[in-house]
Amino acid sequence: MIFGNVNVNYNGLGYSPVLVRVLDWLKSTDFKQLPLGRHDIDGDNIFAMLQEVTTKKIADTRPESHKDYLDVQFVIDGQEKMGFLPDYGIEKVIEAHPDRDLCFYASEVTDEGFVLATPGTYVIFYPEDIHRPCCAVNDEPAKVLKIVVKVAMKLLA
Repeated sequence: MIFGNVNVNYNGLGYSPVLVRVLDWLKSTDFKQLPLGRHDIDGDNIFAMLQEVTTKKIADTRPESHKDYLDVQFVIDGQEKMGFLPDYGIEKVIEAHPDRDLCFYASEVTDEGFVLATPGTYVIFYPEDIHRPCCAVNDEPAKVLKIVVKVAMKLLA
């Protein structure tokens, strides 16, 4: 997992050129001019989903992971907590959707940490990161405008 803000210089941090391209795109795009939904950056290799979500109490969310894509979660307006923990292979998958590159885990997981995502914040979740997006700050549900960029892991090989 990587946590940062596009308003802080991320060049020179050793990110792959693909991730720098995504962060540059996030920094330079006026998302308020785009419709909600999918936006292709490089076809199925890199694409983004602009979403307006309502955060939920942590107990009402489920941790998830992906194998073929990494997530770059980016908050545009609002704020949300995001949970994270390494996938040591001990957490039980309770629902799998291989066709959507998505696994859900039981709500209770071991050693979960949280970050507070605010406008300009990006959180990069790799396949080895179980993560829990859309958690309400202080258990108070709120609307968040965010974009999730999916990057095919084959681009990073």
